[in-house]
Amino acid sequence: MTNDEYGQLVEFLGRKFAEVDRSFDQTATKDEVQAQQTETRRHFDVVGENLRSQIQLLAEGHQGFVEGQQALLGRHQALVEGQERILERVESLERELGAMIRISYAQLDDRVRNCERGLAAVQERLTRVESRQA
Repeated sequence: MTNDEYGQLVEFLGRKFAEVDRSFDQTATKDEVQAQQTETRRHFDVVGENLRSQIQLLAEGHQGFVEGQQALLGRHQALVEGQERILERVESLERELGAMIRISYAQLDDRVRNCERGLAAVQERLTRVESRQA
């Protein structure tokens, strides 16, 4: 109910109560009092129906908000799950890469050691050859 409608209702009720007071002061008849009651009741019925429709609109709006919030929560959950899958994959790739590096390092280390042994053997031969020539 808007402020204007509320003001109109208060003004209307004020007039009606004033009329009822005058009616009682003038020793209103039972029919007049009953007519006033009927009119007041009709007006309250209109106001009540207006309130019901506004409450219904509010409830529908709230339901739409709740459904939207649930949809957002569902999307958020999907994003969290996707992020978890990505993190798991990154960790897996990190482990695989670490293993590959260790293997490559071990192979390179073996090759370097073999080269060093070969070089030592060549140096030893060279030393023997040079000692024979001397």
